[in-house]
Amino acid sequence: MRLPVELVLGAGALLMTAAPAVAEPYLSVRTGLKCSQCHTNVTGGGNRTAYGAIFAQTQLPMRPAGAVVSKTLGDFLSVGWDLRLDGSGTFKASTPQTSIDLEEAQLYVAASLLEDRLALYIDQTVGPDRAVAREAFAMVRRLPGNGYAKAGKFLLPYGLRLPDNAEYVRERTGFTYYTPDQGVEVGFEPGPLTVSVALTNGTAGAAENDNGKQVTSSAAVIFRRWRLGASASRNSSSSNRRDAVGSFGGVSLGPLALLGEVDWVRDAPVQGDTVRQLAAYAEADWLVRRGLNAKVTYGYLDKNLDVPEDQKVRARFGLEFFPVAFVRLAGFYTLLADIPQATTDLDRWSLEAHLLF
Repeated sequence: MRLPVELVLGAGALLMTAAPAVAEPYLSVRTGLKCSQCHTNVTGGGNRTAYGAIFAQTQLPMRPAGAVVSKTLGDFLSVGWDLRLDGSGTFKASTPQTSIDLEEAQLYVAASLLEDRLALYIDQTVGPDRAVAREAFAMVRRLPGNGYAKAGKFLLPYGLRLPDNAEYVRERTGFTYYTPDQGVEVGFEPGPLTVSVALTNGTAGAAENDNGKQVTSSAAVIFRRWRLGASASRNSSSSNRRDAVGSFGGVSLGPLALLGEVDWVRDAPVQGDTVRQLAAYAEADWLVRRGLNAKVTYGYLDKNLDVPEDQKVRARFGLEFFPVAFVRLAGFYTLLADIPQATTDLDRWSLEAHLLF
């Protein structure tokens, strides 16, 4: 179904409150919007709202769409997808020296029922390795305090929801797109405040295997030019207790968006030594022109605060290009540095083709 672009542009004020189309926190920082203004999942990621789809077609690309394609099927059902192909390689001899991978293949279905008060949502992974529901939950909206409640399988509310699972603040805390969990979550978004608390099994989506549970929470204040938040999590099991505490934030300075996160992680196994880790992330995004974004990221990890010289650094430099609606092209150079220095070549270049809706 195609909508006349005049109808969309006639709601220009709504476009300014619409969310960006790509699940990247820098876009939220740049526009001063909450994740819920873009995504069906209030805490971000996955299916985009109708406003997010409009933004993707009329504001994000270098060449805006002449007519807007609707995400809805009928009166209450909407669909979406993400398909990302990645080609990468090293500049020195390694195995493999080059690789072509289907990094992401997601299908989204959201049903809005009872006058937008009840939603049923499925985020289905269809590749590359297996088919599995990444998220599947029911959500009640419009509770007091602009609140919501959801139950099922979902991504946990912690930190910046970066799309790159390899970043240390995602990998080491354990809050990646590969580790949803089963349970319940409640949240409130009055004014500039957003608060979410989840109680889950703590098994990264697998069946419960002990009496322990995981509690994850995140809170932030969000204004047009800046935001500041904090997250905390405790996962208790029969063999280990993991605590994670972090802070995150961002600031928008015209075409420049700056954001970052710092996390402290503590693993206390029943048998063995306690390990404390520190992970940090910083990112700068420069809007070169409409449809073209320059990105620099810096990740730092201290794998064990009690062990000297075991740090890791991961830095990325590149460009993201949105030529037309539904298409993102990107090129990056990733620099990896270990202390002590690794004997193998770690740096890689990568080219990405991303189709989104």
